[in-house]
Amino acid sequence: MAANGHTENGAAEKRKAEDEEETNGTNGAKKEKLEGGTLLFSGATEWKLVGRKAGDLSKSANTQWKPVRLEALKDVQIVGVGKNCSSANCFAIDDEGQVWAWGRNEAGQLGLGDQKDRQVPTLVPAISGYEVVEVASGKLHTLFLTSCGKVFAAGSNDDGQCGQGRKTGSLDTPKVVQHEGADITSIATGEKFSVMLDKEGKVWTFGHPENGTLGHNDDGKFMQKANKVEFRCEFSPKQLLVWVEKDTKAKEVTPLTVPVIKGISCGTNHTVAVDKDNKAYSWGFGGYGRLGHSETADELVPRLIKYLDGKNRGVKQVVCGQAFNLGVSELPGMVNMWGIYTTSKEANMYPKPVQDLSGWNVRSIACSTKGWTVACDDSVIACQPSPCYGELGNGDKKKSSAAPCMVDTLDGIHVLKVGAGPAHTLYIARNESEKEKAALEKFTVLDQADMED
Repeated sequence: MAANGHTENGAAEKRKAEDEEETNGTNGAKKEKLEGGTLLFSGATEWKLVGRKAGDLSKSANTQWKPVRLEALKDVQIVGVGKNCSSANCFAIDDEGQVWAWGRNEAGQLGLGDQKDRQVPTLVPAISGYEVVEVASGKLHTLFLTSCGKVFAAGSNDDGQCGQGRKTGSLDTPKVVQHEGADITSIATGEKFSVMLDKEGKVWTFGHPENGTLGHNDDGKFMQKANKVEFRCEFSPKQLLVWVEKDTKAKEVTPLTVPVIKGISCGTNHTVAVDKDNKAYSWGFGGYGRLGHSETADELVPRLIKYLDGKNRGVKQVVCGQAFNLGVSELPGMVNMWGIYTTSKEANMYPKPVQDLSGWNVRSIACSTKGWTVACDDSVIACQPSPCYGELGNGDKKKSSAAPCMVDTLDGIHVLKVGAGPAHTLYIARNESEKEKAALEKFTVLDQADMED
């Protein structure tokens, strides 16, 4: 491995062979030229404290209250960021399909061969021979999807969330998920479980089954000894074969034909899937109405969200936060929310339109533990209830906002994509024209190399 993270001949040839396969259209994940830009970051950088209950994070002098560029990535073209609502780390994908990782790493979830936290974005060398198209991270594990339809996993595998076919110790370097089936085209992760979507529209899950998160009609509980509850975890990907519609009043359950799924997203302990007809299904933990069924019961198999099943009621995409979801309606200019993102407001027990996003052309959505950020038209709109640690991105004069507000620090910047995690937000800003490049120069460059252990 060369010092700059580029591959030696063997891995480069491996990637070249796969690129030729892609050109011939024989594999899973689509190869297309992605629009990229400059990565901006706002939020907490004391990674050991992020997501912890202690209040020390509020005293940190290293919080970035408004977007900054990162020294290690300021000249790197970024095309994607990790899917994550609950992990205290970040992943960015560059235009060569290489992955940069930083943040907390106590189980090796950054895939860097050790368990040391990183302040500075660092290339993940073990998968440099592949073109990575998607990254998803749970609390202590990460999945990497390659353009050839393979999935690699790193981090904790205590509950089978890395899909190795058996219980292993933590994986400090990414290992291939043991999956036999069609090529994978998308990935998502909950706190301790993983979800994969293949090119035939089938959904596969593995990891911790509590509350029905795996969708296999079982919460995995059993009594090992008196008064000690254990869980049967799933160590290999298993396909979801039972999909249902329920009439709560009549207490009727109707099995459905297995749908062809086109999109998946996970909260901490629930999942929403969208099919080719824009119908949505949810399963897992049901607290605060996050499943959208007007009730709080857990769902052990994927259940059709009836509110979104009808003419012009479907959703093109759903993005999950910890206990809520945002769904982009098939009707232009409408986004629905269900669940709860601030306990000071009532939960939405079923999908309801977000009035502040009405009429906007939404390009990208990111949800974290308790807030969301949306790139739309020429603006970025965010809703980040207190306590906040920079994820709102509006500077230290406006540190939080329970009502959706414009992120005015990004005025004049065209944000292509957004990403989020607990206490941070990522923005990919377009840098095509000289004017756009000049506008990005005004953002401070953050270099925390001196904070590395």
